Formats: sequence, structure tokens, C-alpha cells
Amino acid sequence: MNRILVVVAPTETDVELLEEAGAIAAAADVEVVVVALTMEGDEHASLEAMRRWPGFEDTGNDGTDTSRRFANYLGAQVLEPLGVEYLSVGEPVESMRPSTMIIEVAENHGCDHVFVTNRGRSPAGKALFGDTAQSVILNFDGFVTVRSA
Repeated sequence: MNRILVVVAPTETDVELLEEAGAIAAAADVEVVVVALTMEGDEHASLEAMRRWPGFEDTGNDGTDTSRRFANYLGAQVLEPLGVEYLSVGEPVESMRPSTMIIEVAENHGCDHVFVTNRGRSPAGKALFGDTAQSVILNFDGFVTVRSA
């Protein structure tokens, strides 16, 4: 294992996922890339949820910077106490398929393991829009760990 990518959103489930990935990274002595995505059409709600996260203080107006600062905040809270080095990334996603961006970020940063939360779409939602976790599993050339929301 060389580097781990963890996709985070402002949810307790995602913080738990980051904790699990951090424990593995600490044991394997590898770096973690923490990425917070903002979705097209849902940017305002995503950014507001980040800004309301307890303890996170956002001073910027730019959505990508807010996402990166949120990823950095979670990294500092969760990974630093474990002694895990991390890189924070904030990415806007311009489509309804965030799996493409997740895989791109993982590949650009040399990650060979991705941790992602399954948001629990209904079967009809999966049929119409696909499932991010499933798409990452099928299209990423590495290991994928999925945690259910």
C-alpha cells in the first residue's frame, strides 16, 4: 500500500470512515489524501453543511477552498493525532457522476486504495443515476473499501 484516498462529506459516517482509514494508514505507515467533493447543483447545500460542522471555521468565499479547508480540518482532527501524514484536496464535481472525479484524484495522487461511503440510494435511484461506490469499485484499478451510510 502506497497511499490512501478518503472521500469525506460533513457526516459522522464519513468521519468514522476517515478514522478507520487513518488506523490502517498509521499501521502501514502511508500517507492519506483527504478529498471533500462539492456536487454540481448541490454546491450550496454541501458547502453550508461543511460550514455548519462543529469546530470548522470557514473564512473564504470560494467553494473549492472551503472544501479543501474542510478536508484539512478533518485531517487535523482525525489523522494528526494518529501521526498520519495527509494531503487535503477540495474538488468541484461538474456532473452527477462523482466517481470519475474520485478516480481521477486517486490516480493523480498515486493512491492505490480508496475509502468511500455508500450513500444508500434506492434500487430505482441506482438504476437511473448509478451508484458512486459501485462505479468506483468497478472502474478503479486498486482496492476500494466501502462503508454504508
